[in-house]
Amino acid sequence: MKRIIGLILLVTGIAVGIYGYYEYQSAQQSLGNVITKVFTGTSQAEQQSIYLMIGGGAVALIGLGVSLSGPTRRRR
Repeated sequence: MKRIIGLILLVTGIAVGIYGYYEYQSAQQSLGNVITKVFTGTSQAEQQSIYLMIGGGAVALIGLGVSLSGPTRRRR
């Protein structure tokens, strides 16, 4: 059961990271984003995409750790 939860976290983390990457790419090409960056220096869409990539990576690492950790009890 522990490995299944770990694999679900791993796949979910990878999916969120990929989604964040594609959102970041589309945010860089947006005209509204370019105008916002000219006036404010930062873009909320890019920051949100970066948070998605970081969060996805963290969840993927947690899922990898959970799925690779040994069993918590031994069966006799």
